[in-house]
Amino acid sequence: MSALRTLLLALYFAVTASWAAPITTNTALPISADEIIVRVQLVATHASDNLGGLNRHVDRFEVRTVLGYGLTSKLAVFGMLPLVNVEHTIGDVRTSDSGSGDAELFARYEVSRSDKQGQTFRIAPFAGLRLPTGKEGETGDGSLDVFGGVIATLASTQWVLDSQLRHDFNRESNGLERGDATSFDASFQYRLSPSMVVRDTRAFVYGVLELSADYRERNRVSGVTDPNSGGFLLYLTPGLQYSARRWIVDLGVKIPLVSDLNGTGLEPDYSVLTSIRVNF
Repeated sequence: MSALRTLLLALYFAVTASWAAPITTNTALPISADEIIVRVQLVATHASDNLGGLNRHVDRFEVRTVLGYGLTSKLAVFGMLPLVNVEHTIGDVRTSDSGSGDAELFARYEVSRSDKQGQTFRIAPFAGLRLPTGKEGETGDGSLDVFGGVIATLASTQWVLDSQLRHDFNRESNGLERGDATSFDASFQYRLSPSMVVRDTRAFVYGVLELSADYRERNRVSGVTDPNSGGFLLYLTPGLQYSARRWIVDLGVKIPLVSDLNGTGLEPDYSVLTSIRVNF
């Protein structure tokens, strides 16, 4: 039975180069040496409330382009550049900002791998920089920030479980120092179709369910703590994914379950995410 499960796992990985993948977070599954992955993700976020009789709305639309490259079978590097449009409405006053957002560069290295009984388990720490490529105070934050964390992935022929712990060390720019942020994400992808994997299988349909917890410390402005910043958010993201031999498309809706923001912080309503990623 163990040999059969191992054979099924090898067959599964042989018929598709693009395995299931999380929608909102990262995976520890490898990129082969000299392999390139390109992902374009569209994210539309809406937030609204009523403060002192004034309606507040923020609509944010991002096009995130991600490029990943496998330097070796264990080490991969990634770059992400967003294009952003943000519309703020307070009462009858509306403003709009657009342009490039803050880019990210990071590296991921696989430190542990275990393959047995139809499963593979990987652990991969990562570290990187967020660059002030956006318009400060509009589509970007203006500071050069550092982030890092660790990803763990457990994959079988039927499902994939990804988890990530990340911490952002945010720095000061022009008197504004955003609070450091810590997040934990878990993504479960379950194969809905086909029910059996055979050598002629060319594509898979997955159901995806993700849970994301984000905690952000309060900002500091000219050394003074901003009471209307920071807090805790817990999100649930259900979605669907179609995974072919060399590409993946997905769609998810990110819904806040818990929103505990400080002061008059604007609470999010929902986000819609869709993307396509291609392996070369």
